[in-house]
Amino acid sequence: MVGCRNGVLAEILMVLALAVVMSSPQARGQTLADAGATVYALRCSGCHGVDLNNTSGGGVFDLRKLRPDEHDRFVNSVISGKDMMPSWYGVLTAAEIDAIWAYIRATVDR
Repeated sequence: MVGCRNGVLAEILMVLALAVVMSSPQARGQTLADAGATVYALRCSGCHGVDLNNTSGGGVFDLRKLRPDEHDRFVNSVISGKDMMPSWYGVLTAAEIDAIWAYIRATVDR
């Protein structure tokens, strides 16, 4: 039960962090990427690797290969699922998906 409570607490903290970021237009940018790093760590890193370091050896798409002009492709894949990846529709909010994208771009485009 403690693990479940910790998971719920992490979920609440993630939502609150995103709410703060999304409510402050001047604070977006790196702050949005930081929020995306949190969402990514909780939702994506298990398959796509810690800090975008995909070490699966093949079956999982390496998110570092996404180009800046592939935002729509990324969103569609997250919402609809693709190949082995399930749909995250109804699990991730649009703000969380945008935060993950900001994290990917901030990490890859350094």
